[in-house]
Amino acid sequence: MRIHLKDIIDLDYLLSLDDQRDSGEEKEQTLARDREIFKQLDSTGLDQNKMDDTRLLFAWLEYRRLVFFHEAGEQKGILLPGRVFSFLYRWIVYFLMITGFLSGISLAYSFLAYHGTRPVNVTIFFAVFIFSQVLLFALTLVFLVRRFLREQTGSMGHRHSIVHTLLAGVFSRGLPGLLKKIRGPMGEKKMDTIEYTASLVQMNNREYRGVFFWPFFVLSSFFAVSFSLGALGGTLFRVAVSDMAFGWQSTLMTASTSIRDGLSLISLPWSWFVPVAHPSLEQIEGTRILLKEGISTLATKDLVSWWPFLCLGILFYGVLPRFLLIVASFMAQKKALGQFNFETPRFKRLVVRMQSPVMDIRFEEQPISRAGRKIILPDPSEPDLFGLDSTLPDPFGPSGSEGEAEMDFTGAPFKGAMALVLASGSVYGEDDLGAVANLISRQFFFDVRSSVPVSFDYAKDRESLATLAASFPDPIIILQEVWQPPIRGLLHYFVQLKSQIFTDRPMWILLTQTPGEENRVVEGEDVNFKVWKKAVRQLGNPEIILERVYK
Repeated sequence: MRIHLKDIIDLDYLLSLDDQRDSGEEKEQTLARDREIFKQLDSTGLDQNKMDDTRLLFAWLEYRRLVFFHEAGEQKGILLPGRVFSFLYRWIVYFLMITGFLSGISLAYSFLAYHGTRPVNVTIFFAVFIFSQVLLFALTLVFLVRRFLREQTGSMGHRHSIVHTLLAGVFSRGLPGLLKKIRGPMGEKKMDTIEYTASLVQMNNREYRGVFFWPFFVLSSFFAVSFSLGALGGTLFRVAVSDMAFGWQSTLMTASTSIRDGLSLISLPWSWFVPVAHPSLEQIEGTRILLKEGISTLATKDLVSWWPFLCLGILFYGVLPRFLLIVASFMAQKKALGQFNFETPRFKRLVVRMQSPVMDIRFEEQPISRAGRKIILPDPSEPDLFGLDSTLPDPFGPSGSEGEAEMDFTGAPFKGAMALVLASGSVYGEDDLGAVANLISRQFFFDVRSSVPVSFDYAKDRESLATLAASFPDPIIILQEVWQPPIRGLLHYFVQLKSQIFTDRPMWILLTQTPGEENRVVEGEDVNFKVWKKAVRQLGNPEIILERVYK
């Protein structure tokens, strides 16, 4: 299955629309819709059992695209962000190529203006149209090598080249700013998709960094190859319609043999099939210009001997390297899209929603969940308590029969996943953990394996949680009171857990109201929730996800 960047953009956008459906009723409607999409796959002849998660995501995407345009109704011209991105990007490529070609042809045409008394200076022409392109190409390769090495060492930062940053800025800020000025005829809905596309380009998190790098990186090569093609075309046109003369001059006592050796080295790429495409020693000596003598004594056959060398130099050092870089960038982009991680929690939850059963949960009494059976963290200062087997209860052991839930499963079969809950032992009691476990089952479709008391001090929790992580490969859900502000120390604790201990699994931060309150729901408009949402987003880690308890 071939994946396009516009598909990933559209998938992210449509998921973001679902994320904005905050109320419990809206979330239930979303859940029912996704179940229905999964059921419809069977009616279209697709075998869900043979479809991997990525194919399920794209089947969902195609359905949601149809619904999006159906809901747009009579609003003509409404486009999804992926289509907007492709449209704007294509026109930027056209603009850069036209600008580059016109710049190259006009500069070469004016540079080769010859009035019969002063020949074109070969050295300056070579420096402007050939050497400068070689230098820029070499700097580009150095940048790519540095980026590759940072990827291998895991020290990827947010820095890009100046050109890359400038072009991405024009796309994400300049164009939307220009379109806002003509917002009237465009309409509110169109501007929403354009602004969403721009915001997605500006995102620096590692989830999208790889797939957005190559499209903007290659833009400079489109301009460079067009500039060289324009310079080549302008040079050939001048040579064809004008009587051109080329020469060189230098105050230094430069030996003609040294220049010939340098030209022979430069012309190696084409010397095997155009052996005469560089001046000979006699022609080099015959085109040296001395100010006191002028050009009256120079032979015409020598003065015109340089243009094949210059034209082939532009072709082999200006056009072909950039063309190869464009092809390599397309291949790298295809690889980046093929390696895009559709296993992140955001996409994984959609797959789980599609395959989840319809559950009717009824409790006779206040439930006592397995989450109430705490795992006692071993104290690192007491070696005899550090053995995991001796301190951890069997998480699969039978739970108490009191308050057991009756469940009615209908729809597609679904195997529930396990999760470990981390919570402050002094804040969340057993009754609170039991109630939260049922909320987690409803919102995340996770069966809570056990709850783990933590101190939110990384130095104290590190060794115990590391031992736990090695034994249980479950996703992590951290309970947090919404009223407590996300201070720097707390956020640092979350980052350390994810980067040092739970590196191979997603980690959710579940916000609840203060334990003991009858209503544990956190409203979407809660000011504290918005503060948390902004703080977690700034962490830039797609596998640290913020959730709230909803109705």
